[in-house]
Amino acid sequence: MEGLRLIDTGTNLTIAAQQERGEQVRNPVESPAFKAENRIVLDVTNMFDAPGPGSIRRSDVEMLIPDVVKAHRMLRNGEGDIYDHDIPMTGWQDLPAQITESCLAEIASVAGDLGKEIDAYVSLGIGGSYLGIEATFKALTHTYFNQLTRDERGGAPEIYFLGQNMDPDFFRDTLDMLQGKRIAVNVISKSGTTTETAVAFRIIRKLMEENWGNEADRLILVTTDRTRGALKEMAGERGYRTFVVPDDIGGRFSVLTDVGLVGLAMANIDIQEFVAGFRTMRDIASVDDFWRNPALVHAAMRHAAWRAGKKIEVVATNAVPLYSAARWMEQLFPESEGHEGHGMWVTPSLYSEKLHANGQMVQEGERNIMETFLFLRSHDNQVRIPRADNNLDGLDFLVEKGMDMNAVNRMVIEGPAYAHHQGGVPNMTLEIPRRNAFNLGQLYYMMETSVAISGYLLGHNPFIQPGVEAYKRAMFALIEKPGFEQAAQDIQKRLKEREKIRI
Repeated sequence: MEGLRLIDTGTNLTIAAQQERGEQVRNPVESPAFKAENRIVLDVTNMFDAPGPGSIRRSDVEMLIPDVVKAHRMLRNGEGDIYDHDIPMTGWQDLPAQITESCLAEIASVAGDLGKEIDAYVSLGIGGSYLGIEATFKALTHTYFNQLTRDERGGAPEIYFLGQNMDPDFFRDTLDMLQGKRIAVNVISKSGTTTETAVAFRIIRKLMEENWGNEADRLILVTTDRTRGALKEMAGERGYRTFVVPDDIGGRFSVLTDVGLVGLAMANIDIQEFVAGFRTMRDIASVDDFWRNPALVHAAMRHAAWRAGKKIEVVATNAVPLYSAARWMEQLFPESEGHEGHGMWVTPSLYSEKLHANGQMVQEGERNIMETFLFLRSHDNQVRIPRADNNLDGLDFLVEKGMDMNAVNRMVIEGPAYAHHQGGVPNMTLEIPRRNAFNLGQLYYMMETSVAISGYLLGHNPFIQPGVEAYKRAMFALIEKPGFEQAAQDIQKRLKEREKIRI
């Protein structure tokens, strides 16, 4: 029996876009028409007057406007609680305007030259040194990118991520995918001592050196502190090529720095277009006119919802490629807002999949939920629904109405937006016109501004994460890391004093 042939399905336009990027075909990002067609829209209609407890009125948001505008001005002027070890962590604000073409060209050149030599590229990092890169990569590439031919990938190598967890099975399985391939790695860590990433780098580096000796040094990139740290010292000794983690930009705000741009360039993502998206939203989000600034409106809506008792934000999307962007938001907001008993838990969801799982909870559970939809308005591909001989599933009406999968998928957002609002869940929709680097750049800058404003409204510093450090100290003590002996004794003592209850 012959294998499956795709009949009457047309060209996969995601692959076509990858091939065009490989040929340096670029979108006209400076064109007014392109910008108009790629304008992100925030629809907050369903945030107001949901029935039941915790309903939000428009007046609840409007009373916040003076505080929101004040916070925006303080952020812009570098005022308030924004410091980490005496460094103001707001370098991300002006970064889109400060990045030079020569910097982007250098990154693209390194990635282009190295990418031609290798079969696979491995990005090593965790948290902010991982999520933004993966989110952008997955949003803009084929779902099964690494299973495509090199030509279908637009000439890019396969792309893998490690160092984001300590699961040995995941790590070993990924090594199987790298076996027999010429690889390069980029280890991303400001300190160079982040446990998950450092362990992964030790293993990968040893394998590379055992296979290629000193030649491995040329295949290792390091993205770390400009002047100090374990990785910086190692790079100096071994001659690794280095890129910089800026002092004044925290990890979850760093996707537009070298942290993100190197890996994206390796995947043939147009980093100039990516920067243009950031610049465009920076201009849009610079105004104090509240109802014309989507970042301010977004921050105010979430704060009003939090004050009304909403403790969980479901960030749902109708697009598999945007699910990783929702996961990026899952880090950005809780890590920035989760201080002193404040903030909302963010849970990413793919609709309609999760509508058949926790959709019941969203519709009829405790009314402590709000919802944000990342709505992809135009997918790369159109998929036609055929007529069936017997119509046993009763879906011929879709064909008769001229509806394809795309039309039905739109209702995956519009239907729940209406039903959940009627069920007492306020929700807003962020409409993203299509899958391109420009729109991802806009989304990221808008969310970064929103969460910074949230910090001012909640009364704490959104740029530090002392709670994250607590798990690190406990883990270091339990694995008996030198310097944590007293902490290890204290933890072991407390654990022995606790009654064990094991079933």
